[in-house]
This record gives sequence, C-alpha cells and structure tokens, in this order.
Amino acid sequence: MNIDAIFNIFVLPLLRFPVVMVLIITSVTKHDFRGWLWPTVAYSLLLNTAVVANNKFKRRGPWVNLRKLENATCVVTGGSSGLGLAIIQQFISRIHNLKIVSLDVVPPKFTHPRLDFRDCDLSDPSSVDRVIKEIKKDYGEVHVLVNNAGIRGKYQNFCELQKKDVNCVFQVNVFSPMRLIQLLSPKKAEKRQFYAITIASTLGICTPARGSSYGASKAALISFHEAWTQELGDASNVRTLLVTPGQLDTAMFSGFEPPKQFFAPVVNPRELARQIVDKCSAGERGELSAPLYANFMGILRTLPYTAIYFARKASGMDSCLPVE
Repeated sequence: MNIDAIFNIFVLPLLRFPVVMVLIITSVTKHDFRGWLWPTVAYSLLLNTAVVANNKFKRRGPWVNLRKLENATCVVTGGSSGLGLAIIQQFISRIHNLKIVSLDVVPPKFTHPRLDFRDCDLSDPSSVDRVIKEIKKDYGEVHVLVNNAGIRGKYQNFCELQKKDVNCVFQVNVFSPMRLIQLLSPKKAEKRQFYAITIASTLGICTPARGSSYGASKAALISFHEAWTQELGDASNVRTLLVTPGQLDTAMFSGFEPPKQFFAPVVNPRELARQIVDKCSAGERGELSAPLYANFMGILRTLPYTAIYFARKASGMDSCLPVE
C-alpha cells in the first residue's frame, strides 16, 4: 500500500462523491448532517460535469479511433524493452489493424507478424535519417509516433561530465525525437491523422544531484514538445500527448534503492502503457503523469526557496543516486 493506492481507493471517491460520507456519518453517529446532503450533491454534479467537459475538450474535433483506422502504422523508438516494449505489446493486443515499426539497436524478445524491427542507432543522425527514408518507402504514411527511447548516461557530478557523453544523451533524448517528428508528421496541407507521444520524465521538471545531463535532456524534450503542440493550435488531425513518469520499474534506473517509496512509488510500465494506448486510441490531447506526485512537480518549482530546500531534503532525492 502506498499513497497512490490510498488516494485512488479512499480519497478520490470521497472528493468526487462526498455525499457518501455525509450519509455514513449521519447513519452511524448521533450527529445529523442531513443539511449537507443537497450541497454535497450539487458539488458532485458540478465537479463531475467539469471532469466530463474537460475530457471532451481534450478530444474535441473529428478523430477516427485507432481500432477503426484502416492500414494504420505506428513507429516506436526504444521498443525492445521496458516501457517501449510494454507499449508495443498493448498496441498489438488491443489494436488489431495496427502495424508497428520498432526502432532500436537491440531486437526485441517479443515477436509478432505485425511488428517490424528496424535496426536504428538513435545516437547517430545518419542512422535516424536512413531508417526514416526506409519507413516512408515501405509504409508511406505514419499515424502514430511514440518517442520513447532514452538513455541516462552515468550518474556523475556535473564538473566530471564528459562532452561526448552529454552529446550522446542529447542526441538520443532530444535531437532524434525532434527529427522523427519533423519528418514523419503531416505537413499543414495534409489531412492525415497523426498522434505523437513524447515520453519525458519528472526529472526534466525537478532534477536530482548527479542527474544533470539526463534531466537537462528531458527538460529540453518537454520544452520542444510544448512549443510544437502550441504551434498546432486547434488542429484536429494532429494531436500530442506528453508523458512525465517518475521512476519506472525498468533496467534504466536499476542499481539503487529509490527513496520514500510510500510517497513516490515505482511506476509499473505495463499499467502506464495501458493508459497511454487508451489516450492514443481515443485521440486525447494533453499530459499524463504518474505516480500521483508527478502531477504536482511543477508546483514545487514555484515555492519559496526555503520550502524547496526542505522539500528536497525530506524527499532524499539528492542523496539517492550513486556516483558511477
């Protein structure tokens, strides 16, 4: 049990339907709270109407659900393991007309007739350009792009970083996703349906000590995703989703014990992949953050210095990464 489970099981239902608590307290105690009955009902109606309206607004405009889109093609970077593999498996099992191209340097252990592995070194710009040409030649149009691949480099103090290592991190985490979006997304005159998923990280919002190159690359990834999304305006045929997870239960961040797991639980990649595919299929714009604390990381940066200082100390985030 962690804070996310407690929130989802107990807190969230009460926030959305406090009338239940009013009825329980009235029935099991001597206190009469029936005067709160209609105000809480009205509150629930307003809140849940706002939630529904928000979800509808994120899906505004014409959109063909992926399950009904004929001859659809999806490109996933870093699909051989971790979250990328989980996303591919979700697409394969749930979207039966979708062809998937996985770009990675290592073939996935998972195979399927609709999964096409292409050897691509995302740290090499010429390899990226080559595979883009191949995809356009073999598949024509791409309808879904999942920029998932990422590398973290070594956990090192900032002054010990090597230029070549930092360049490699930025090439894989920032420049290759930018190139893929530029060359695979439809031009303004095209009406092709296109959905772009950018897998960033909470470390791009709030970076711990010894994670500077990875955090900086994810911050850059978030910035260009946001700028491009705003350039799209209200276009219905091109939609984007920014994903900012906390620590995933994958090999990339293995080797140390995450601090305060009650408040910052490790994210299950299969569950996150399921949510991503749900939003992609329906054409839902916006952001997806997990676990619970990831939704509030931006607020931390707006607090006074003293509050930020003690919040970071209490979290243990700046002392958890080892020096490699």
